[in-house]
Amino acid sequence: MAGYNELHGLRVKYLSADPSNAENGQVWYNNTSGTLRVQGIGVEAFSSATPLPVAKSTYHRAGTMTAGLFCAGNTSPGFSTSTEEWNGLGFSQGGAIGTALYSNTGFGTQTAGVSAAGRPTNGSSGDTAATFEYDGSTWTSVNAANTAARTRQSFGILTAGAMVGGFRQATSTYTNATEEYDGTNWTTVTAMPVNASSANCMGTQTAAIVTASGAPTVNTNVIAYDGTNWTSSPSMNIARARSAAGGTGATNTAGLLIGGGPYSPTATATAEKWDGTSFSNSPASLTTARYGAGLSDGNTNGMMVGGYQGTAFQSAVEEFNSSTNTITAAAWASGGNMVNTLRGRASGGLQTASIAAGGETPRTADTEYYNGSSWSEQSNMNTARNQLGGAGTQTAFLVFGGEAPGPTAVTESWDGSSWSEVNDLGTARRNVGSFGTQTAAVAVGGFGPGVSDYSARVEEWNGSSWSSNPNALPNDLAQSDCTGIATAGLVFGGIIPPSGTKQTATFSFDGTSFSAGGALNTATAESHATAGSQTAALVAGGYAPAASTKTEAYDGTAWSTRPSMSTARGGAAGLGSNSVSTAALAAGGNNPGGDTNATEEFTGETTTAGTGSNITTS
Repeated sequence: MAGYNELHGLRVKYLSADPSNAENGQVWYNNTSGTLRVQGIGVEAFSSATPLPVAKSTYHRAGTMTAGLFCAGNTSPGFSTSTEEWNGLGFSQGGAIGTALYSNTGFGTQTAGVSAAGRPTNGSSGDTAATFEYDGSTWTSVNAANTAARTRQSFGILTAGAMVGGFRQATSTYTNATEEYDGTNWTTVTAMPVNASSANCMGTQTAAIVTASGAPTVNTNVIAYDGTNWTSSPSMNIARARSAAGGTGATNTAGLLIGGGPYSPTATATAEKWDGTSFSNSPASLTTARYGAGLSDGNTNGMMVGGYQGTAFQSAVEEFNSSTNTITAAAWASGGNMVNTLRGRASGGLQTASIAAGGETPRTADTEYYNGSSWSEQSNMNTARNQLGGAGTQTAFLVFGGEAPGPTAVTESWDGSSWSEVNDLGTARRNVGSFGTQTAAVAVGGFGPGVSDYSARVEEWNGSSWSSNPNALPNDLAQSDCTGIATAGLVFGGIIPPSGTKQTATFSFDGTSFSAGGALNTATAESHATAGSQTAALVAGGYAPAASTKTEAYDGTAWSTRPSMSTARGGAAGLGSNSVSTAALAAGGNNPGGDTNATEEFTGETTTAGTGSNITTS
């Protein structure tokens, strides 16, 4: 017998406040405001995201929208071994695969992935059946598949995956071969009813949707697989192959296709959603039509990652979301220019209340404030210098060391209106790393009178004097970047003797000693445009080896990329401690064109929750 809900529908809830987790289409009565409310239906849109570190296409992709895995692929000028891991905001470098490949396929997760088949670098007629497994850091060669081919496509997880179709260059033929993987061996099973390559796949080993639409002809055909048999399925609306398709979140009842196209330079910018019954076109379109990259996670989220436009490999990333929320991508934007064109300054504070002191060229005692829109001159330091350390806020700042013209130990304190000289560092040095506050600062590394006179020394400031910490840095180090507080600091990058080679090493400081952290993706030194804390840091630019625009963020474990600055620079002013990594600053510095006074402001990705609307009869 039918119940009340089946006969009359769900009751409308009476609530004193709007729910914080309302679902699309949910209706409720707000008895505080006396209004009947409804959560708006999701808006479908693409938004820009952090680009790939390298432009590439036709590669292994697996995982989810917050833990994606992308391996090998076609780049200019050749095939790649690189692996990029996506954390939802940016990319970090994973372990390289043993063979440079493109048109390899993949399935699984970021920590349990499989890459199989493809074209290696051993000649235009050489396809491979090689299989590799990824454990989150390392690729290992395992049992090969039964069919050597390229542009095969796949679905499933490491212990229950499948691979279908493909092109065999040796015989210039397309195949309908289907193979299943159990985590150890490949088994040939029921072949697809058609020969096809570059198919789009969604689902699991026992319940999948395959758009058998690739070469030799690009069409709208779709077939379903139940682990044993193939059957016809409703067609796509647009003929396409090599789309961004299923990751581990996509199923045979909820999938998404983004972009794609035939082998000619034609590509599509459209997205289609699969609901288990039919495909429907989304009103949202890619900014750049392309194919050969990306994945989806159900039918409400997906991403196009790099790809090929028909004339060039791409690095741009676009994310698809169906939500009432508004997502604004992380980005750098221009701010007000510094009063003086300088590099090698000490800096600190917040994006809307920062300070920069000292610098060159020429060597100066200059001090400037930034209020979030413009810079203004303040009282000069007592000692002109550059390559100095600094810690604190706009109105309570400490500077120490530097070059004046030789290495100096002079320390000065700023109270918001004037500088006063306080007790010196124990060792005169320049290019010193620094973090902390005006009353609890740390100075690490640096070098003395000679360029090769590097230091691992650590000194701590208690508000009145410096003391040496017996637990030195693990390496002699100079030109490092730092952020955090005296009891939870972060030191990263820099150069070590004798070669001055740029470093990727990261060290966490707990107030007593150092421990190794995750490595930077790009070896760099002397950025000084840093912000945040030990577990949420940002660094931009630096010499890597030339002045760079790159930006990376740290989550306490690993570094991942963020959108790059517009202006390449090293030796810039940033924020350091007492700031947040989602609101950073890069000002001044040096690039191949000379010193700059340009300022850029970084804003992290934001999500603004959609709100309910009143239901009216008007």
